[in-house]
Amino acid sequence: MTYILIIDHIATGGAERILIDYYHHLKEKGHYPYIFVLSGHLKQSKWTENIENIIYGFKEDEDNLLRKGIQQIRLYFKLKRLIKQVKPDVIFSFLEKSNLLTILTPSTAVKIVSVHNVLSIQYTKIKSPKIKNIVYHIIRWMYNKCPNVIAVSKQVKDDLITTFGVQAGNIHIINNYVDRENIRIKAQETIENFTFLPERKYIMNIGRFSDQKAQWKLLKAFTLYLKNTNENVGLVLMGHGEYTTNLQELAKKLHIEKYTTFLPFNVNPYKYMRHAHLFVLSSIYEGFPIVLAEVSSLRIPFLGTQKAIPEEMFNQKGIWEQCIFKSSALEKDFSTTIHQDEQDLAELIKKGVEDENFRKKILESTAQWEKQNTKRIQFECYDSIAK
Repeated sequence: MTYILIIDHIATGGAERILIDYYHHLKEKGHYPYIFVLSGHLKQSKWTENIENIIYGFKEDEDNLLRKGIQQIRLYFKLKRLIKQVKPDVIFSFLEKSNLLTILTPSTAVKIVSVHNVLSIQYTKIKSPKIKNIVYHIIRWMYNKCPNVIAVSKQVKDDLITTFGVQAGNIHIINNYVDRENIRIKAQETIENFTFLPERKYIMNIGRFSDQKAQWKLLKAFTLYLKNTNENVGLVLMGHGEYTTNLQELAKKLHIEKYTTFLPFNVNPYKYMRHAHLFVLSSIYEGFPIVLAEVSSLRIPFLGTQKAIPEEMFNQKGIWEQCIFKSSALEKDFSTTIHQDEQDLAELIKKGVEDENFRKKILESTAQWEKQNTKRIQFECYDSIAK
């Protein structure tokens, strides 16, 4: 079978990683996959180094509203030409712009679109009620038009149904899994740019330094925790993004820079991750964060916001409820003011670091999900929809 996999861009995000892994899966199965990237270039990501048949629409997104509209029209015709050229059996898309383009472009191929975020929270940044109303109508139309909508978690599906009025029958829940055996092997590789002290307990966060990931909340919570513990602890933040400098400066203003380490993104984060005593996901929202599947494969306790930690990873809702806090302040804040949700997170971190019984409960409650944590299951579900 011939596939076209479509995505907005390829950088270091979870959706991009799934697309690349699925591309290799299809190749191994004897299929013929092509990748169509709306914007970007070959050297933008190390993940594309061994990829054949990758086509880029444009080198970068337009900023001007008029030029952006023209660019979308041109992308439509570029995709239409590609479809005519390769005659795909399946078109599989990731992220909203790609999903819309997939649904709009005429083709007899099986169309599959995937939703990787809680969209009602993602679009809270739209301040104009009129524009938000238009966006909501487009989302309702597009996902009701396609019978094959993949939601990466239960909360993503529930959000599509209750907020946007998408028909439940159109939506398939398929969690993001990982190749756990490969992760365990890579976790044993040597680290060259940082030394983890054996006597120190490390709290870790991995992700883009952005609005969504909200690492400033973690820095403030960690500051409070340091004041209320006798433990030898350190905080490690791995990633890159537009807020790298802001976060580093905030750590200095909070006087925690000697306890905090910023590491650049690494294609093998697992060799760092295995040294974590506790993983904290401070994101304001997530769909199903792949990083938690990775952390789970290394059997590291984790906790985070209500909209970032998927409930279905836990076999007891009561344990899930103990691992989350509600993020109340949604706007970025690089001041030293500490809000109530950051105080709640500080208490949660203390429990996650120091309460061995609690840590054991997290691992026991997620053990059942971990048993099925394999890419094979995820991609077999994809394949069954494509048939």
